[in-house]
Amino acid sequence: RVPHPSLVGRRAAWSYASRAMTAEGVSLADIEGQGAGKAREPELEKQALDDEADAEERDRMAGCGVCCPPDPDILGLKKYDYKWLCMPSLPFLSQGGVSPPAFLSKDEKLPLLLAIIMGLQHSLAMVAGIATAGGLLIAGDTCFTWQQDSVMCASKSYLVSAAWITSGLLTIVQVFRARIRGTKYYLGTGLISVMGTSFTFLPIARDMVIQSIADAKVAGECDGMDCKGAGMAGYGRFLGTCMVAALFEVVTSMLPPRLIKRIFPPVVTGSAVMLIGGGLISSGIKYVGGGVFCGENMEGRHAALGLGPQLCNENGDVVLGFGAPQYIGLGLSVIIFTVLLQICGSPFLKSTSLFFGFVFGMIVSAVATYEAVAGDKTMCSAEPDLPCIGGFANAVPGKAYSFWNTELIDSAKGITFLWDNDPNPLSYLGLAPEYLLPLIIGFFISTAESIGDIGLSCDASEIPSEGDDFDSRVQGGLLADGCNSFVAAIFTSPPNTTFSQNNGIIALTRCASRAAGFACAGWLILFGVIGKFGAIFASAPICVVGGLVLLCFSMVFVGGIKILSSHPMTRRNSLILTIAMAFGMGVALEPQLFEGGGVGSYYSKNLAHNVGFWPKKDVCKSFYTVPHFLATDSVNARAVTTPASCAVGNYTSKSISEEDCAGLGGNYTAAVITPVVVDSCISSNGHCCTEYDEGRNMWRTSILLILKTPYCIGTLIALGLNLMLPHEKEEDPKTLPSA
Repeated sequence: RVPHPSLVGRRAAWSYASRAMTAEGVSLADIEGQGAGKAREPELEKQALDDEADAEERDRMAGCGVCCPPDPDILGLKKYDYKWLCMPSLPFLSQGGVSPPAFLSKDEKLPLLLAIIMGLQHSLAMVAGIATAGGLLIAGDTCFTWQQDSVMCASKSYLVSAAWITSGLLTIVQVFRARIRGTKYYLGTGLISVMGTSFTFLPIARDMVIQSIADAKVAGECDGMDCKGAGMAGYGRFLGTCMVAALFEVVTSMLPPRLIKRIFPPVVTGSAVMLIGGGLISSGIKYVGGGVFCGENMEGRHAALGLGPQLCNENGDVVLGFGAPQYIGLGLSVIIFTVLLQICGSPFLKSTSLFFGFVFGMIVSAVATYEAVAGDKTMCSAEPDLPCIGGFANAVPGKAYSFWNTELIDSAKGITFLWDNDPNPLSYLGLAPEYLLPLIIGFFISTAESIGDIGLSCDASEIPSEGDDFDSRVQGGLLADGCNSFVAAIFTSPPNTTFSQNNGIIALTRCASRAAGFACAGWLILFGVIGKFGAIFASAPICVVGGLVLLCFSMVFVGGIKILSSHPMTRRNSLILTIAMAFGMGVALEPQLFEGGGVGSYYSKNLAHNVGFWPKKDVCKSFYTVPHFLATDSVNARAVTTPASCAVGNYTSKSISEEDCAGLGGNYTAAVITPVVVDSCISSNGHCCTEYDEGRNMWRTSILLILKTPYCIGTLIALGLNLMLPHEKEEDPKTLPSA
């Protein structure tokens, strides 16, 4: 019989221990008595065979055995110490606290109540992160007047709900660990590897949606300022392209384990995870200040329109400048309360501190109001009787305005499910070739992240993090990640991956039972089905969301540090990490390195067209001609104008009107304006090209997106250096997983 992968490590350890004791002159008989060791050998072998049969039975049941039959002790009072789970920690009163409960292994059958509580704990730890990456930020970009898609904006609460439902359904697949019939491959890790929307693809999704709206404006397809359906079309192409790119991870999961280790050593996976978090931290701090768009365009709007800095309009009816103390205070309320829970909260509250910190911030923002002063602005919906200019109305001095806008909550459905949105994002499904390569790189990075997460899950679940069993779990986890990301697109949600923060919950609660993973999936599905719950998240002030996502992004960064610190930091690995961080964090800190204007809008679009590593004018097929109604006076003056003239005999005058010329019997020639092509920009607000060369623009978009995205350029550098740099003598690749 071929031994089951989960037993290989156990048998090898037993055999190795026996050989080691014999080599030292110590036999089992010396320990257990004369002949006792040999007498126990058949018993140990029988136990190993029984364990192997149990493991094979679990494979046939696709992991369902952990759930059925249920433990007759429904409350689980005999199995788990609830007192420890709920006991607050008061550093100035308690010394050492309460002893933690016994460890519950991955195949332990849990009482119903215990499974529900543990599952709730896991779901609350990730529900906010899934919401922000699963549609809250993507759809939120389309709610601005200057890049508006009212169709996409109205779908924000649906996308949040769909992300929760998708994560719940796909978590079930990952936790099951089913063997594919007739093959050696598995689907799933068989651990509490909960699935959630990946932050890796968030920058690409936002770029595709915003660019789709910009293209619709150039093509004249918008209804005034509202490009209805344009952003949703970009999101549909994002989903379709992700379905194709997800096949990369599916193929990668089939590679031999030795090759996977060679391509994805800890120095590459750790670098990738660090750069994902590091690249997103800047967005998180902008949300705390009032919003990403207003943070990125404070100067650009004034340069383009001369109307002062960009105001922030994602915080209910309170419209202030970026960095207003009111915004920062609400964002800090989330972080401060999270820290307080870590200081004196119970283990349950500590492991779910992000969720309850976010809830605290929402409560504070719901109670707080802002009293307007002269010169303040507010949202047009707050003052419908006052003139609405540029999306804002004048605030009434002395009037209190709320940080919440409840329109989405009021209009949200009580019960919702996948595809329950008008329009269905799948009706816009398409393929964007220019984004295929960046998305494939995204899946490469997601693969690296998942390998690190699975290793941490094994450590937390107290099973070997190396050997045949671990290799099979990595293979199953990667295959599930790839297949689940493909299915996620069908479910109208961005790609999914394993969430690393849940490994901390396993270690904290000492519960690795997959029953908790299935219960977590049930909670996520329930959160998504309740439509009002998603609408509440979608309506939260962006500064409060900022406090949450800043912590989430920073946790991702720290997770990368943990992966790197768990293996030797040799001179070779230090060099790889140094160069990868230099370029990865470099483009995060200075986004204008490879594209003029960086991430800004307004006048920054002019810079992207005219200057930079690869100016956009180099791929423009048709430029604007002046005179043009969008052009500035100075640009219109470039047109060649032949003035009107009146010829009377041999005399020609350019100052006589047509009527006077006719009265004199002269020959009047009207003024002639000869249009002139302008290869720069005709306005200060990004009107630079009427048509781009499709092929060249596709390559420009792909290459620049790779170069200016921290985790793309940094991870590719780490991968290339890891494959090229030779191992040194002290770095034996057979003993160093990081080599």
